[in-house]
Amino acid sequence: MNNAMLLRKRNKTSHLTRVILLVSFIILLARLIYVVPGAIQHHQQKKLSSETPVSVVK
Repeated sequence: MNNAMLLRKRNKTSHLTRVILLVSFIILLARLIYVVPGAIQHHQQKKLSSETPVSVVK
């Protein structure tokens, strides 16, 4: 009887752990999708600003 209780508790804990990990992974992917367009735009602006020649007046 004691073994059956431990097995049931372990199963429930395992299920809860998987749910938490799945939710965390979904949040991580959502943040990545949210950030990528801004990062690409920032990279393109930085690339364009570094290509313009800087004239030095003496």
